[in-house]
Amino acid sequence: MQLNTQELAALADYLLCEVDCSENYEEDEFSIEWRGHRLYVERYLSHFRVEVDHEDDVVELPRH
Repeated sequence: MQLNTQELAALADYLLCEVDCSENYEEDEFSIEWRGHRLYVERYLSHFRVEVDHEDDVVELPRH
């Protein structure tokens, strides 16, 4: 299931505001549940690489 533009924007905000600033997510690779989706996240200097529900649905979100 692919996320729509609004969901991607909300996910980017969540990752920047909640995950990047939380001591609970110190590792650069982690899994989270978000709005009923299982996400596998890899954090890079310039972006987040996110697998949504399975590895066939991958998005990259800027990290700024």
